[in-house]
Amino acid sequence: MVRHVRLSPGFLLLAAALAFLDGESVLPWAALAAAVHELGHYTAVHLQGGAVKELRLTISGGEMDLDRRYPLTYSGELLSILAGPGASLLLALAALQLGEGREEGWLLAGLSLCLGWFNLLPVWPLDGGRALLLILAGFLPHDTAAAGVRACSLALGAGLLAGGISLLTQGGMLAAALPVQRKKNGKIGLHFSIFRGIIFWL
Repeated sequence: MVRHVRLSPGFLLLAAALAFLDGESVLPWAALAAAVHELGHYTAVHLQGGAVKELRLTISGGEMDLDRRYPLTYSGELLSILAGPGASLLLALAALQLGEGREEGWLLAGLSLCLGWFNLLPVWPLDGGRALLLILAGFLPHDTAAAGVRACSLALGAGLLAGGISLLTQGGMLAAALPVQRKKNGKIGLHFSIFRGIIFWL
């Protein structure tokens, strides 16, 4: 059981801004995808006899502090880190199966896949960065492993920034490549088309 849950001011501000800007009811589905992701981490820790001392929700996502009185093994900690993206993948598959082709199913699957894949990037403090640190620390001194993760984070971050700028300068490429299918009574046709395209691309 999580003993403490802390909400940072940045998280509250971001949540309020997203709620204000969310005119097509995407935020509840995104919240569900994020909750299942964090539940994956928590379940893996709990099943291995660990305990979560505090859950912090920040502007960069959820962060769990484990109770060091119940330490996990090296492999157990790595499994707990990867359980979040694993839960996201399972939710995406379930949404596709149970959604039966409905827009909401595609939307939830797309959001969950994006969340899972993004967190697997080897960038600290994402799940991928934490997993990379654990793996490198198994072969290298901790300081060397941490330096390697920082270098990887900076390099990948610079690449993502350059890619984002490139997409912005070529504005509209994604929207042009994916058909916008809005039903007369539908509200999420654009998001449905985008996430369906992402899933097929993956």
